[in-house]
Amino acid sequence: SSSTHQKRSKHDDKISPWWLISLSGAVVGIYFLVNWNWVSMPIALRRSDDQTHPDRFIAEVAKQHLFEMSNVGPRVTGSYANEIVTVQFLIRVINDIAANANPAQRVEVHVQKAYGDMFLDYENYPQTSVYQGIQNVVARIVPSQGKEPDNYLMLSSHFDSVPQSPGAGDDGTMSVIMLEVMRKLAQNPSRYEHGLVFVFNGCEENTLQGSHAFVTHHRWFSKVRTFINMDVAANGGRDIMFQAGPKYSFLMEYYRDFVPHPYCTAVAEELFQADLVPSETDYFVYSKYGNIPGMDFAHSTWGYLYHTAYDAYDTIPNTTLQHTGDNVLALAKELANAEELYDIRQHEGSKAVFFDFLNWFLVYYPLWASIILNMSLSVITLCAIGLSVWMMARSASLTVGQLLIQCLVSMGVVLLSLIVGAGLSLMLAVILNAVDSTMSWFTQTWLIFGLYMCPFLIASCTGPVLYIHFVKNDHLSLHARVQLFLHATCILYVLILIVVTSMNIRSGYLFTIAILFYTITTLMNASIKYTSFVWIYVHLVGQVVPISYFSSVSLTAFATFIPMQGRGDAGANPELLIALFAVLVGLLLTGFLTPLAPLARKAYLFVTLIGVFFVVSIIVMVTSAGFPFRAHTTPQRFYIYHCTREFYHQNGTLRRLEGGYYIHPQDRYTVDFVRALAMKSDLIAEHLGVECEKELYCGIPFYQNTQHAQRSNGLWIEEYPFSLPDETIDIQLVDAQRDPQLNTTTFFFKAKGTDHMSFYVSPVKGVKLVGWSFSKTIPRSGLPWNGQDVHFVNFVHGIDDRPHEFYITVQGSSSTSTENGWNFYLNVVAQYMHHEQYRTSEFKQFINQFPYYAHVVAYPAHLISRIF
Repeated sequence: SSSTHQKRSKHDDKISPWWLISLSGAVVGIYFLVNWNWVSMPIALRRSDDQTHPDRFIAEVAKQHLFEMSNVGPRVTGSYANEIVTVQFLIRVINDIAANANPAQRVEVHVQKAYGDMFLDYENYPQTSVYQGIQNVVARIVPSQGKEPDNYLMLSSHFDSVPQSPGAGDDGTMSVIMLEVMRKLAQNPSRYEHGLVFVFNGCEENTLQGSHAFVTHHRWFSKVRTFINMDVAANGGRDIMFQAGPKYSFLMEYYRDFVPHPYCTAVAEELFQADLVPSETDYFVYSKYGNIPGMDFAHSTWGYLYHTAYDAYDTIPNTTLQHTGDNVLALAKELANAEELYDIRQHEGSKAVFFDFLNWFLVYYPLWASIILNMSLSVITLCAIGLSVWMMARSASLTVGQLLIQCLVSMGVVLLSLIVGAGLSLMLAVILNAVDSTMSWFTQTWLIFGLYMCPFLIASCTGPVLYIHFVKNDHLSLHARVQLFLHATCILYVLILIVVTSMNIRSGYLFTIAILFYTITTLMNASIKYTSFVWIYVHLVGQVVPISYFSSVSLTAFATFIPMQGRGDAGANPELLIALFAVLVGLLLTGFLTPLAPLARKAYLFVTLIGVFFVVSIIVMVTSAGFPFRAHTTPQRFYIYHCTREFYHQNGTLRRLEGGYYIHPQDRYTVDFVRALAMKSDLIAEHLGVECEKELYCGIPFYQNTQHAQRSNGLWIEEYPFSLPDETIDIQLVDAQRDPQLNTTTFFFKAKGTDHMSFYVSPVKGVKLVGWSFSKTIPRSGLPWNGQDVHFVNFVHGIDDRPHEFYITVQGSSSTSTENGWNFYLNVVAQYMHHEQYRTSEFKQFINQFPYYAHVVAYPAHLISRIF
């Protein structure tokens, strides 16, 4: 056999253009096989299987509970459905589990009613979260005989939902899975080494208050050593374990050894903890306030229906329940007997790199090991490339230095090609955003390949092809020059890996995989002296595993982040994020394939074929098929308040009373659509503008202060106020006590309203907030208003609807007022989230004008602005 490092004729060196097309077909085939594997789920067991599979999770039992739980409608904290109906349902089911438990186990259940506060330190919008009489249903399994365990494993989910959503997925799915896991664990005839606590928290959607109540106010929490938290951001699909520890490696070891359907990645954990996912789970509370390690499970696949009216019972497959139930039951059984829980602090270690391979098995190693692995692999890879270059130099009668220069030039060509490809994709993302043609891929997800991967692939292929065509080299064969492009690509990967490893970015393992398999095939080809054409097939066989894995990564990334663009920042460009993901996926999938393009005769035909697909994608994008939204499957979201706003002078007289609709934007289409809709109804939709300077936080009854960040894209439509309900805001100044020595004044209030309220406190210039009853300490101010500090309090009550009594203490006096002048602004907001009866006929008529593919969250909100 002859070496490709010898001179060969152009005709002999090249292969048929159909070879590239066949290679592309093979890659697409692998992608679809991985997708088929990804959507394949375990067979769901039926109730009739209970006798023959006493140790298995039974999906049908959980599904029957889900029907009853979701059938009550939305379960908003404070509503009858949440505080009475759902609590009674959970107690009834758990009591039935207790009655049928094995004699070796004792099942206890009670309802926790909690009061407290917590501080959430969001960057521009910190908030104090206060809760009154919220409820958690808490159960435990302990041995019926002998000493009560000193250590517990906790399982946690929440049973409340957002307004206007039946919450079958979020988080009814995980609640009923916990019930069935509890039933199976209670039937075990063997005593567990540790106790098991099950927390069904009734107030998660409102800033994670239920989990905070359990951590800070329940006596059982002091014995909890680790936990499994379960939440949902999608309907159906696999459960991904996306947070673990931190720094407790034994949790990942148990997950690796005992979970039957692994699905996890450190990439998801890093993205979540970097706040690139706009959500939080109770894992945050248990880790920060409880200071205990644990694991976070979630459904996140194609979450288009998350927090919508379509989050219904019939969208949850039994196979999803079986998949998650199998995993959680197996993990809970083992952790309930884990030796590590006796003294968990002894097992603290480092963060870990972890990922599953095609849901077949788990790869896990600690961060310190990844540093050693990545650096060692980088050295070995560079040595392998050096060996290949040395062999090439000997065969071509060139010095190693001359070959290294060729390699550096090849690296420049590869790098320039990648930069041009990424630049084209990102430039297109900017253009599409500028001409308001965004999110065509929201439903037609394949358009991402056509719009953003195709330009990247065209540039990646064209660079090497043009260089070899125009820059002749009489010393190196075509195959040798292609090998230099492959080596150059690998060196770039090595440089990236070294950088991310030095930054302790665990997601760098993606490049570890790519480099590892390329290094293996490089050494194999060196051992056979790069036998002509054979080396190509050795190289391609080595790419099967990386391509398979990167296909699964891309499925997870797109299935998670595409739906999020429908509930994100209306001022941001959603195309950019998707284009970036497409470029990264394209780089990982094809980085070691596109340099092979010069091997084909008429390679331009392959590039042209990709270009045709790009043009077809553009055509589809501008047709009705490219419209982002569909009813029931990929709905467009709208968030609307029917506002009644009352603004008062310092002496208590009314200065403004007005009503209107405030539309909080959810995507890039909200503003233009609402303006067009308003015009049809002879209404005017306008931005808030100077209103945000005139009134504290624009005078809008925001549910969360973070919504203020979207004020420049929010729309206001003037309309009649709604009639104030029986639960209207009643804010009374009960007393004011001045302390001349401290120069302070304490104002005592009594506030009555609905179950979801907010308080904005903004001291005037020269006055300082030095005390209040909402929390023990005064938190830092949020985004200032006209130079004044702004402190936000989010208040919710559950079963206890008594008026809330509080005080505010300020120090100093305003330089622009008399001794009895202004001290602070106080805005009080009431949100009538689940009060259908308070919607006016005009409001309902306005809502009904939204298109059939829209999901509209709409309810009345009342604001009173006072000065004291």
